[in-house]
Amino acid sequence: MSAPIILRQRSGPIITVIVWAFLAFLLGDALLRGAWDTVGRFGPGFVLIGWLAFIILWRPALVVGTDEVEVREILRTTSVPFTRIRDIRLGSVVTIETASAEGAERTIRPWNAPGMPRRKIDSGLTGGTRPESLDNHPAFELLRRWEHTQAHAPGTAVRRDPSGVAEDVSTRWSLGVIGVTLVLVLLVAVGLI
Repeated sequence: MSAPIILRQRSGPIITVIVWAFLAFLLGDALLRGAWDTVGRFGPGFVLIGWLAFIILWRPALVVGTDEVEVREILRTTSVPFTRIRDIRLGSVVTIETASAEGAERTIRPWNAPGMPRRKIDSGLTGGTRPESLDNHPAFELLRRWEHTQAHAPGTAVRRDPSGVAEDVSTRWSLGVIGVTLVLVLLVAVGLI
């Protein structure tokens, strides 16, 4: 059994840390100057900006397990058992085609999933673009694990929950993220009054 892996754009965490460092510098500068009124007035706004950078750029990811993929987006998370996936396409956008137990088809294009740029340019030594192989795609492990599942249980084995009901694609709202965001927005609104 392989450990889950988390796939996301490389730039998301980097940009988030840069935003956090900038906001920490601004707050630290205000604290060193003793500008408590500035900290009290703008501190909640800075925390809100840092939180938004986190939920928009860092949090979204594909969490690939051994028998399902979890598509973690900004405000919701979708769990897709590999047995419900019909196709996975890797390109500049990752596309997951699913079919529910009732046969309803759904296309999932995860927010901020790692994709290949439309064109890769080499250093100029060979004179232009070079084709990228599929196994160099940042989300290749998702495709590899799904294909492995298909090879060992080709479309017939359906995962079942503890009560014996066949598992299906499920989406749940991220209530913690929504709650923290609302509290921070209220703090900013109160600070502006």
